[in-house]
Amino acid sequence: MKALTERQLVFILAALSAITPLAIDMYLPAINAMSSSLNVPEPQVAISISIFFLGLAAGQLFGGPISDAYGRRPIVIIGLVLFCLGSIGIIFINDVRILWVLRFVQAFGGGFATVNVAAVVRDMFSGNESARIFSMIGSITVIAPLVAPALGFVIISLFEIWEAIFVVLAAYSFFALFFYIRYFKTQNIVEKRKVTPIKNYIEVLTTPKPMIIMTALVISSSGLYALLASASIVYMSYFGLSKFMFVVCFFMNISVMIITSKINAKIVRRFSPLKLLRFGIKMQVLIAVALMILHESGGIFIIAPLIALFTGMLGFIFGNAISIILEYFPKISASANALLGVLQYSVGAAAGLLVSLFDDGTLFPLIFIITLSSCIGAAILLVGTKRAKDL
Repeated sequence: MKALTERQLVFILAALSAITPLAIDMYLPAINAMSSSLNVPEPQVAISISIFFLGLAAGQLFGGPISDAYGRRPIVIIGLVLFCLGSIGIIFINDVRILWVLRFVQAFGGGFATVNVAAVVRDMFSGNESARIFSMIGSITVIAPLVAPALGFVIISLFEIWEAIFVVLAAYSFFALFFYIRYFKTQNIVEKRKVTPIKNYIEVLTTPKPMIIMTALVISSSGLYALLASASIVYMSYFGLSKFMFVVCFFMNISVMIITSKINAKIVRRFSPLKLLRFGIKMQVLIAVALMILHESGGIFIIAPLIALFTGMLGFIFGNAISIILEYFPKISASANALLGVLQYSVGAAAGLLVSLFDDGTLFPLIFIITLSSCIGAAILLVGTKRAKDL
């Protein structure tokens, strides 16, 4: 078999990464139809979103250490099979409690599959090259949460049944499985070891230098999760935009992130991942401060571009930070990535909850959380890596 080209590798790993955001967002337009079909209030169907995040975290926490012990290939395959079976099962449900169970199964499988994406990159690349590949994967993956709700809406409009969304998700996971099995013929990890999740996570948590990067990344990116949780309120309720213009603004955010990810992928061979990470997080602070100063007087034509620039800086932050972190854990990279994912989801969810709790009908709670998280993340990164020479 011919070796994978770089483009094929990036495409397949990006497809794996996209499976969970598609599963989260594609069925959002169907919640109303699902509640009617299952004869339950909408909030009971919406509980499945939280259950999905729980299953995703569990899949990553368990899948990471098992992958480090037995290799990436079997864990990705098991994860995609579970995701596909969970999706198929949801098509035939008639009870919301079964939906909850199957969404957990679906998410658990998704966690098994996606936790290995970064680990596969770490197995095959290191240093600046891994940062470049992460940026390329990220520039594709960020499209998924943008198109997912619109895709779900189109599917419901075409087929007029909510079950069609889960047929599409099952088909997507099946084809992802097919291409993965076809192109990833061999194991990335050949040395089999005992599954030691607690030992692995303790090793990650007690390694100071990568934990500085991980902590800075988790805190600084929590502003993005707060923004995602409040996006519809900001654009549609506060600024009074139509659904179409909301999509346009959201697309602008994703577009800037794609552009910065591509720029990062091109220049990371000339500049170290740490330098680009520092640049991205410094710029994020400056943009957040500008938002804080202008959030009352600035209209949509000022605030929307600033928010797009803020989210766009993550193109310099995510890939570089992950590549630095995983460089320290060549034998347990999936465990390190699992811990990072769980921390990001947890802190991000907390940031979104804080914005909701302190909502006063203005932009201040959101902008305050964005500014605070950016400043704290930057302080941890810049102070913690001030004298670092081996990051």
